[in-house]
Amino acid sequence: MEDTPEFAQMNGFLFPFIGSLLFVAIHIVIYFLLVRHISTRRYLCRFYSAILWINLGWSVVYMFMRYTTAPKWLFMLASISVGVAFSFLIAALVAGAVNGFLILFRHHHLAPRIKRYILALCCIYSLYAVYHGLADPKVERLSMELEKLSAPLKIVQLSDVHIGGLMDEERVAKIVFLVNQTEPDIIAITGDLVDTSLANAESSLALLKALRAKYGVYYVLGNHEYIHDVQDMLEYLPSLGIQVLLNENLTIGTPPLINLAGSADLMGDRLGFLRPDFEKTLANLNPNLPTILLTHQPKVINILPESLLAKADLLLTGHTHGGQIFPISLAVLLQQPYLKGLHKTKTGGYIYVSEGTGFWGPPMRALSDSEITLFELLPPASHK
Repeated sequence: MEDTPEFAQMNGFLFPFIGSLLFVAIHIVIYFLLVRHISTRRYLCRFYSAILWINLGWSVVYMFMRYTTAPKWLFMLASISVGVAFSFLIAALVAGAVNGFLILFRHHHLAPRIKRYILALCCIYSLYAVYHGLADPKVERLSMELEKLSAPLKIVQLSDVHIGGLMDEERVAKIVFLVNQTEPDIIAITGDLVDTSLANAESSLALLKALRAKYGVYYVLGNHEYIHDVQDMLEYLPSLGIQVLLNENLTIGTPPLINLAGSADLMGDRLGFLRPDFEKTLANLNPNLPTILLTHQPKVINILPESLLAKADLLLTGHTHGGQIFPISLAVLLQQPYLKGLHKTKTGGYIYVSEGTGFWGPPMRALSDSEITLFELLPPASHK
């Protein structure tokens, strides 16, 4: 295999600094649009300002903590500060717009009170998001007919587990339990399985050895694996009974039931390392069987030429987390064609976008759900 590129090796140093600068900018915006004149009482303004800068400190701590091991309570506190920062940024932008409206109509004296209302609502919303984000993933069941399929097939999809930090052994063990309860034929892991070094994730990853599926467990790269020790992880996963699909396909079942193909992630093109090769991924398929393509990012459907896209009857993707926290979720649609759910492709196949089994950063979800997806694939009615 190729050596890990220098960019990926340096990520542990670069990303925390870049992320910290981003959070400094976010907190400055929050200060000027929301906190600065939130009350006519100076001591209250100072109180809210102190809380804001403390939150900035914890956000910076989180950016560096992601590459280490730390007590769970510390991860919790630091990661929630990240979610609070994004939530308050939205609140600040709303407050700025409202303040402009009040100035326009000469009611600027109402601004401090309205800012406090907005802040209170934001706090309630953040508490709900934490409560919902820490809930166990739900099992999302989808039943659909697939052309050329000769017998029923149950596939479980896991995506964006992001093992590391708060996604620890306890949460991974719960995921394994819920998956095994469905008694799947195939388990497909569509990227971003880990979000830390292998050394930090190994004890949690080892629990995946207990996953049970008739025809095996299969995995493709997500973008987050590229920025950690990806090579070590690719070599480690087979020891857990997880088969890595790196721009390749195979036939599943006896007698044969489906073609299962898996590509590297688009991040490989950006780094020039472990690049996706969709021609190779979809080469030499059995034309008499349906093809399921595992690939991390849904925008693949906008990149693939129709001749290749037509070969995939069903694409299983993730990456978006369903937006994780509304309305930040709307920004995802600037980069990806879909946020979540099942959609038809332009060549007549289907693409499913998982909302993710875990979470990235803060354990917060609003208008999105952590999910384990169970596909109950059926032969066409005419074949029954």
